[in-house]
Amino acid sequence: MPARARAVTRAVAAALLTISAAAVASTGEQGPQVRALWVTTESLYNQEEIERLVATAAAYDVDALFVQVRRAGDAYYESPTEPRSRKLESQPDAFDPLAEVISCAKLFGVEVHAWLNVNYIWPGPEMPPMQRHIANRRPEWIAVGRDSRRLTRYTKREMAGGDTEGWYVDPAAEGFAEYFAAVAAEVAREYDVDGVHLDFIRYPNYRFGYGKNSRSRYLKERGRQDPILLGYHKLDGTVYSPAVGYDGLAARWFDLHELEWLDWRADQVTRVVAAAKRAVKAADPDVQFSAAPWADPEHAYRYVGQDWLGWLDRGLVDIICPMTYWGNAAKLAALADRLEARRGGARLLLGVGAFNHDASYPSMIAAGLSASPVDGIILFDYGSCWRKPAVLPALAETAPRERTKGE
Repeated sequence: MPARARAVTRAVAAALLTISAAAVASTGEQGPQVRALWVTTESLYNQEEIERLVATAAAYDVDALFVQVRRAGDAYYESPTEPRSRKLESQPDAFDPLAEVISCAKLFGVEVHAWLNVNYIWPGPEMPPMQRHIANRRPEWIAVGRDSRRLTRYTKREMAGGDTEGWYVDPAAEGFAEYFAAVAAEVAREYDVDGVHLDFIRYPNYRFGYGKNSRSRYLKERGRQDPILLGYHKLDGTVYSPAVGYDGLAARWFDLHELEWLDWRADQVTRVVAAAKRAVKAADPDVQFSAAPWADPEHAYRYVGQDWLGWLDRGLVDIICPMTYWGNAAKLAALADRLEARRGGARLLLGVGAFNHDASYPSMIAAGLSASPVDGIILFDYGSCWRKPAVLPALAETAPRERTKGE
C-alpha cells in the first residue's frame, strides 16, 4: 500500500473509531435502501475536514457523498478550464479536495459524486478577481432581466428582490451548453468518481432570460410574439391549460404565447442537460449522471425552466434527486408514487432537509418511506448533520429496506 494511502487509512480509521463510539446499532426499522449526503464546499477547505467527513459517513453507514466541487464558476479540483477557488488560497497548490475525498472514501466503499452548480456562477455584485472565471471571459452569457439589464448591473438588494442568489448564465446563451459539457466531461475523465451531479441547472426565475440574442432565437425558432411583451399571470396549476371560450380571447392569446415561451425556455435548460450527459458518458460510460431539481415539477417548469419530468421521459438522468425539503413522509411518498411509472430505469433519491428541521426529522421521513417506491434519501446537508449530532445516529437506527426481486 502506498505511504499516502496508509497515512489516510490511519487518520480516517482513528476518526472512525472515535465517531463510531457514538453510533448505535440498527433497530431493524425499515427505511429506503440508499442513504446519501450533499456536501457543500465548506467541508473541503482542508485535509482534516475531508477526513472527518469520510469518517462520519463510514461510521453511520452513509452510502454516497455528493460533493460540491463547482460552486460559483470555480473549481475544487484540478481544472484546465475553470479557476481554482479562492477559498483554497491558504492550502498548497497540490491540495486537490476532490482527489482527497475520493482517496479517503474508496477505502470504505463510499461512493463519491462530483456535484457541479451549472448556471449559478457568482454571487456578485463585483466581478470575480480570477481572470479565468467564466464571468470575465464570457460576460455576454450572463442572464438579462425583463428590465433589459444584465445581472452584472444589479445590486445585492436588487438581486434579493428579484429572487436570485447572484449571477446566472442564461441557459440559452450560444456556446454555453458545449462549454459546461466540457467541464462535466473533464471531471468524469480525470477523476475516479462514481457520478456527476448537476445543481442550479435552471434560470434564476421567470424574470430572467430576456437578452436580445435569446429573444431573437426564440422568435426565429418559434415565430411567436416577442416574450418581453408577455406577462407571467399563470401562477397556478392551470399553466398548461389556455383559457377557453369567446369571453376570454385576450387571455387565451396571452396564454398560448406564454406557454410557447415557457416551453422554449425549458428546452434551453434541457439542451444543457443533454449535452452534459453525452459528454460525461463519452468520457466514462460507467459514471452515473444525476440532477437535483425543484420538488414540484409544474412549478419547476414554469418558474425556472426545469422540465425534469421530461428529463425522465427522455432518459437523460440515471438518478433524480428532487429537493423535497419540506413536508411529511406522506407528501414525499405521494411524489414517489407519481414518479414510479414515469422514471423508467432512473433511480429516485428524495432530498430531505436536515438544515430546516429538528434532528429526528430525517429518520422519521426515512422510516415513513419504507413502503414507497424510493431508492433512497439524500440529506441536505452534511454540515447541518455535524451541527445537529443526533441526525445521523437516528438515521443509522433506520435499517435499509430489503428490495424484493424485480424491484
